[in-house]
Amino acid sequence: MRTSWLPYVLAALSALTCQAAENDSLIEVRDGKTVTTGKLLAKDKERAVLLDRVGGLHDLTLGSVTLKPTTSRFQSLPMTELRNQLSREFGKDFELGTTRHYVVIAPSGRAAEYAAVFEEHYTTLQRYFKTRSFTLTEPQFPMVAVVFATQKQFIEYANRDGSKVMANMQGYYSPRTNRVALFESASKSVAVSAIDPQLPSRIPVFGAIKTDLKETMIHEATHQVAYNIGLHSRVGETPRWVVEGMATVFEPEAMRTAAAGNLPKQRLNWERYVVFQNFVQTKRRPPKSLRSFIESEDLYESAVLDFYAQSWALTFFLVETRPRNYSAYLKRIAARDPFAEYPAKERLADFKETIHADVDWLDTQFVKYIDGVK
Repeated sequence: MRTSWLPYVLAALSALTCQAAENDSLIEVRDGKTVTTGKLLAKDKERAVLLDRVGGLHDLTLGSVTLKPTTSRFQSLPMTELRNQLSREFGKDFELGTTRHYVVIAPSGRAAEYAAVFEEHYTTLQRYFKTRSFTLTEPQFPMVAVVFATQKQFIEYANRDGSKVMANMQGYYSPRTNRVALFESASKSVAVSAIDPQLPSRIPVFGAIKTDLKETMIHEATHQVAYNIGLHSRVGETPRWVVEGMATVFEPEAMRTAAAGNLPKQRLNWERYVVFQNFVQTKRRPPKSLRSFIESEDLYESAVLDFYAQSWALTFFLVETRPRNYSAYLKRIAARDPFAEYPAKERLADFKETIHADVDWLDTQFVKYIDGVK
């Protein structure tokens, strides 16, 4: 089945309609000898997007495939069938650990332990956002995470998966496959994004470079859960600072375990805090630059560590001081037309209309807050 997204993005997204969303009929797609079943999310005369029964997204060129409607309704693959499918894919050197929301594939003897970490973090995120009046949905599919024993296995998998990852990347989450993949390591660094060439350029693979394994799991699980409970749209364009800001906010253990009443400073991500303070104090950060940060991703392109630090700082400021406004902002983004581009003017308008603050004034307040929270 074809999986090249670039021509689709450039030529077809603006013409797609959501007529397929009017029903949940199960569609059979045949590409030569390959058959895939799923639900059409959108379709025009030339192309379509298919959601398969394990939560993967497929770009279809209609002239090269055959679509056959069935009388069945679309449903996720039953857990027994999913387990069998994953067992065949990864072989006897791996075992499966399952929880209510996760299926984790890992080296023998370790899957249950890893699955418990993922499930615990899912529960933490659900509790955190529900207590702050966020509207959440239950994941439609079991979330899949793969933990490899070696970097070599991880890179080989990423190549098969079609995900372009950097040589020193320890893990990533792909909105296309809806999977987390990572490998066991004890080294330490920070999280970054890479690009999945089979996705639109605006939807990256969200990865972590050589960090502590549990921290990598938490970071990538935050991405995965957010994309599965309605905080982000897997198909639509979510600003990168929003995606990475949320993941970096939950990196510190204190953020995930802090009891009500703890001071904000106890929930700081100190690594990101130090970088952000340096970004401000060395005047690499221009005054009143929050506007351009919201409008574009130029900072990510020019100074990735500063970008991650400011994504954390702005998100931390919003969740600590304006949780309801931040919730409204996430809802606004998630409700956008998933196939529409997201120009600077609309990015800024969505932020201003939900946060309810002058952006230049908020810039000053946010920098002061981060400086004073220590």
